[in-house]
Amino acid sequence: MSDPGADVRATGPRGRRWWGLAAGALLLAAGLSAHALARTGSRATNPTALSAAAPHPGSASAGLAPNGTYVTPSGTISTIASLRGRPTMVWFVAGGCASCAASIPAVASHLAQLTRAGLQVLTLGLYGDFSSGSTGVGQLLSFGRAAAGTDVERPGWQWGMASKSLSLAYDPSGTPDLYVLIGPTGHIRYRNSVPVATMGKLLAVAERLVAHGQTTAVVLPCC
Repeated sequence: MSDPGADVRATGPRGRRWWGLAAGALLLAAGLSAHALARTGSRATNPTALSAAAPHPGSASAGLAPNGTYVTPSGTISTIASLRGRPTMVWFVAGGCASCAASIPAVASHLAQLTRAGLQVLTLGLYGDFSSGSTGVGQLLSFGRAAAGTDVERPGWQWGMASKSLSLAYDPSGTPDLYVLIGPTGHIRYRNSVPVATMGKLLAVAERLVAHGQTTAVVLPCC
């Protein structure tokens, strides 16, 4: 099943080594707002999606996570609703995003802690930054492997290409490197960005979600 945006720009990964990742990502985090403004002009925003998605980074929400479809590496169509029953980190990345390239190996190095806390990680290609469908998933995985090698294939880490409606529901501005934590009941519990710069908070929220049964939103100081 192909996405209607088959002619969108495909940004392929560059096979260069990523070094000084954490320091660079911290600087990039400060510039994400400006990047979002630059990208918004080329993306249609959806006011309904804006109100449905989680609030600003560093905040929590007990709202039901918007549903939507994404293409898996095997070419099948899956949905956010199908993830219910287990806490999930849904993370949107883009091929030309340097902070994403820094965050991928950071997530890889902490994947055991995240999955031990009960989370599964779903990394989705942001609509409009890769080709659609299976081709886009392949580009996304190549980008991931360039940053973290075969670690991207470890158990507990899933990958996929988001549909347009799914990207708009969670990330209407088109800013890459945003993530949400969804509890097993399908409610958004936490939202933030740039995992390499917010890993401590991400791990803390993941542990608290499990410890408290994911019944209430978790609020930690932002940034």
